[in-house]
Amino acid sequence: MKALLASTAILAATVGIASAEVAISGSARMGIIDNFGDVGPQFSSRVRINFSASGETDAGFSFGASVRADQSGQGNTANNDSTVFMSGGFGRLTMGDVDGAANAATGQTDGVGYTGLSDLNEITYLANGGSDFGFPGITLDDPQDTSILYEYTAGSISLYLSATQVDVASGAEAKSVAAKYSTGAYAVSLGYENLDAEDSFEWEQFVLGGSATFGGVTLKAIYADGKNNQGDEWKQHSVSATYAMDALSVTAFVADDEDLVPTDLETSANVRAYGIGASYDLGGGAKVSGGYVKNRTTDTNAVDVGLSFSF
Repeated sequence: MKALLASTAILAATVGIASAEVAISGSARMGIIDNFGDVGPQFSSRVRINFSASGETDAGFSFGASVRADQSGQGNTANNDSTVFMSGGFGRLTMGDVDGAANAATGQTDGVGYTGLSDLNEITYLANGGSDFGFPGITLDDPQDTSILYEYTAGSISLYLSATQVDVASGAEAKSVAAKYSTGAYAVSLGYENLDAEDSFEWEQFVLGGSATFGGVTLKAIYADGKNNQGDEWKQHSVSATYAMDALSVTAFVADDEDLVPTDLETSANVRAYGIGASYDLGGGAKVSGGYVKNRTTDTNAVDVGLSFSF
């Protein structure tokens, strides 16, 4: 009876908005991980449910929103895993927990393991929303402020602009601009990021990325070069190769962060690492995956194996 009443209420609420669509999807995983020798092998599981809604105006503009149930945002000026967008011939404008322009254009190289094993393949971007920036000298009042991302694509060329909310306490704001050229098998991108805060703290970074697919092999490479006005300079490199054949895929990566600030070795900062892993598609949204990662900076290893699901 409760299910019937709930269904009736939903049906009544949606009468007259046939142009709108609401979808529910999700992901889950379970398995065993030994994470860089911290406490030995551990069980590890997670589930996330995603809600998305979309519609279209009489003039043909599309609009929509998304939210993730496990870490949904608070709305207004604070967001975490929620976005709102509008798109049309002018491009696409998104607010919420969005990536910065350089990240949106370039992305990351491929990682390994069903958990990602701390994602040591990834480089650090300065202009991502929903982060605390992670740089010394900046104490944020609200590290999950709404950011804005604009995207425009014409043929093979895509342009990106982004900005984070100005933090009330520190005045910190990150801005980014990027461009991407892509065909069916190749892509190259270039991005610039600037993070500026009060008290004369300023960082900037250039990011160059590329990818290519040859038959069943996909290669990805990212290079980032940054500096700040405190005299620090850093470089980040990451390269991955993934070979896919039917249901099986094998991935390897090498990553190297040189003098990246901050110096927290538990994150991707100042990490020299490599990894290898494989996954097998079981069909129906399920796959089994495993990986091994070596953190050469701390001389520690991590390994995991488990099942992941999408629905």
